[in-house]
Amino acid sequence: MKRSLCFLICILTCLMLVLSGCSESEAPDGYQNVATDNEAFCFYVPKSWVDNTPSGTASAYYSSDDYSNVSFTCMVIDPGEMDDLAEYKAISIEELGSVLPDFKVIENETADDALAEEVAPITIAGRETITFEYECTLSGQTYKYMQAVTMKDDFFYIFTYTSLAENYDSHLEEVNSIISYITFK
Repeated sequence: MKRSLCFLICILTCLMLVLSGCSESEAPDGYQNVATDNEAFCFYVPKSWVDNTPSGTASAYYSSDDYSNVSFTCMVIDPGEMDDLAEYKAISIEELGSVLPDFKVIENETADDALAEEVAPITIAGRETITFEYECTLSGQTYKYMQAVTMKDDFFYIFTYTSLAENYDSHLEEVNSIISYITFK
């Protein structure tokens, strides 16, 4: 009886994993999922972007002429190491500043407070999310980054958008759509 029950539980668990995957039929129109079946999330990017997931992270880049890219990954934090999103942001900025040349955080200030109130904050799958942007110089090129971070269970989930500074704004509309389509399984 115990053996049969264990076997049944194993079959049901496997079936749940298969059924809880991200199917292409669930992808928003014109988008593809670039997360693996082992990920705890679905990460949809435009079909025109190049899937870069074989690199080991759910990611994609714009084109061979413009390597602007997006990625989504998770990070386990030991209890007490970082307890909330604000602490994650502070520690990340400190660590990035210590290793990246010409590192600077980009402060997005709006002159019109009424306009600032109209802009909804970025969320990932409806969860509280903290965002920050920064620049640095690598190999003589200035790169601009955006990170959007949320927590689920004992994990930090990190979305990163990277682009040459001159291409950054040209992809923001698509990048914001990509963020809006992230879902957890």
